[in-house]
Amino acid sequence: MQRWQITTGLAAATVLAALIVPSLRGGEAGPGPQAPLSPPQPLSPPQPPVVGVGTGLLSLSGDLDQQALLLGSGEDRYLVFDVQAQALPGDVRRPVNLAVVVDTSGSMAGRGKIDNARMAARELVGLLNPEDSFSLVTFDDRGQVRVASGPVTDRARLDRAVMAMAPDGGTNLYDGLELGLKELQRADQGGVKRVILLSDGMANVGVTDPASLVRLSGSLVQQGITVSGLGLGLDYNEDLLAAMSDAGGGSYRFVDRPGQLASLFTQELHQMTAVAGREVSLDVKLPPGVVLQEVYGWDSAVTRDGYRVFMGDVHGGETRKIVARVKVLSQEEGALHVATGALAYTDPDSGEAAQATATVSAEITRQREIAMRSVNAPAADKAAQAVSATLMDRAVRAYEEGDVAEQKSNMAAASGILRSTGARTGNAGLSSAAADFDELSLGWEKTANTSDDGIYQVKKAKESARVLSR
Repeated sequence: MQRWQITTGLAAATVLAALIVPSLRGGEAGPGPQAPLSPPQPLSPPQPPVVGVGTGLLSLSGDLDQQALLLGSGEDRYLVFDVQAQALPGDVRRPVNLAVVVDTSGSMAGRGKIDNARMAARELVGLLNPEDSFSLVTFDDRGQVRVASGPVTDRARLDRAVMAMAPDGGTNLYDGLELGLKELQRADQGGVKRVILLSDGMANVGVTDPASLVRLSGSLVQQGITVSGLGLGLDYNEDLLAAMSDAGGGSYRFVDRPGQLASLFTQELHQMTAVAGREVSLDVKLPPGVVLQEVYGWDSAVTRDGYRVFMGDVHGGETRKIVARVKVLSQEEGALHVATGALAYTDPDSGEAAQATATVSAEITRQREIAMRSVNAPAADKAAQAVSATLMDRAVRAYEEGDVAEQKSNMAAASGILRSTGARTGNAGLSSAAADFDELSLGWEKTANTSDDGIYQVKKAKESARVLSR
């Protein structure tokens, strides 16, 4: 089987992702299957999420998946915060300082990878303006600056440097990334600063420790320098590259066919020119009686009274969701303050600090029927997306390790979530989505995890789960 072939199993995963996003409308506490409820409607229309006052281009809203909670139940609920970036006017294009860091180790010689990398880099250069800056770094056994950071004026010279890239040697990922970051430190123009890192293999020369590579990726975030990772083929470490991209505040993509590189480079450039907030982080404070259980889809830091999530760059028109499961220990009837979210970021134009806040409350009631009928569909939808994605991620990691029992358990739990929430909200489409989870799990059972097909499925499913959870 060809490494770049799209398999039936992962095509099903893509369809599955498309089904989950528009259709989920609620979720029971916890990740496992729940007993179906009769399909009630809320007694009153759900209240819109609370949107706090803020400065800059980002807004923050917060909500719970259920508006009323049963007194004394100590139940788990889903807390959802949304970060929304204003769409920028069509004529707004922020200048960019771009460092392209390309793996030119020997493995890039196969399957047209280096040819497509050259083509993509040339197209990218063609889209840059004279007020932008560009640098090119390659790495094999060591890193090498092919083009020092400078304005995009002599395109013929840049094209020659791009076409001269040739594969040879090992993979000194650390050296290449370090040189790319240094080139951006040298850039004296304003605007967005980003490294686009492309690799098709494991770091096997120089510093190879994953923790050191992740630290390096995030080392210059406070200087406004972010890192986006593109993993090409089947031989790179997707967990490491995703963690490096998270620490670096950029994006991560799995490139299953070399021909995708040009469009992905273009997408990355478009995002860079439309950054609405840099170094974006969310701090959530929980009052006594509200206990954090889990944050889905993001690396989070537990704080003295809540948790913090770092999101990096947020682009114009983009929405990010941060879903957490919390236990609410209610002691008396009436309104209850559940959480306060504080968004902090840097304005990309002024370089000044900006912020937004939002609070989340719930009604505590003694009447079970009121609590059970108070489902908040929009928040429950987002929570179910995140929980299902997390279960799929756990399942595919079990598949990767050859643990069939754990894989089947997590996928069954995901199916149970879909079916029980469909019963709760009367959404019959969720049964179809649950069946797709079951089919995907069955496909993994029939495919060797060490085959090219199986390795492809691991990388694609992890990427799909990452997207769904955020």
